[in-house]
Amino acid sequence: MRVLGFLRWYVRELTGGGAYDRYLAAHRSHPHTPPLSRREFERRRSDLLDASPGIRCC
Repeated sequence: MRVLGFLRWYVRELTGGGAYDRYLAAHRSHPHTPPLSRREFERRRSDLLDASPGIRCC
């Protein structure tokens, strides 16, 4: 079971799925503003990656 948990974590990190969870955890310290929806978060994340691609193949 631990292996399955590790594989789930690994795939989520590889695909960026854990980024939204980390965003929500960090956002809890700002209760006066509503958090972004998953769709809004992914759109902004995508825009930021496109603006400064760094070292990426595509």
